[in-house]
Amino acid sequence: MKKDAKRPKPAEAEPSAGSDDLMESGVSEVSDNGLVSVEKEKPPTPEEELAVLKDKYLRLAADFDNYRKRQLAQGKLIRAEAYRTLLSSILPGVDDLHLAAAHETTDEAYRAGIMKVIEKLDAALAALGVERMNPLGKPFDPELHECLAVHPSPDDEPNTVIEVYADGYRWGDVVLRPAQVVVAQAPPDGGV
Repeated sequence: MKKDAKRPKPAEAEPSAGSDDLMESGVSEVSDNGLVSVEKEKPPTPEEELAVLKDKYLRLAADFDNYRKRQLAQGKLIRAEAYRTLLSSILPGVDDLHLAAAHETTDEAYRAGIMKVIEKLDAALAALGVERMNPLGKPFDPELHECLAVHPSPDDEPNTVIEVYADGYRWGDVVLRPAQVVVAQAPPDGGV
């Protein structure tokens, strides 16, 4: 029988299609039997290890610093919104007290009591950094004032606040409530 004739011949060791890739990745050669010999990477020097660790440390420190700054900014925004909401809900009561103080009465004790309450509230708001804005006689600013009406006025500069219905309040750069005002307008050409 010819059993030997059917037996395949051993193939010669040919480098595979990706042998160039192997060579670039540290493989030095492929032997005839198909075994791959790999060059061992030399261990990093202490200076190289130190440089890698220093780089990792600096990146981690920068990431943490950025995280800390984001958290501080977010906390500031949350506090500002909470203050704005709380203070805005108190302001109508403060306005009512100012209206009561402006009301004429013969009872001086009543008037003195209201003024004392207003002083305490104003001091508490000032301690929180809230500033009351009374823009009477100042130029109209749409970021700080809410125009309720416009009246022709020959005596006042156009675009000037001539009456204040409600004072505005500001907390730092945040306008808690714009002042509600009446603005002067130049009279029409034909009359006063």
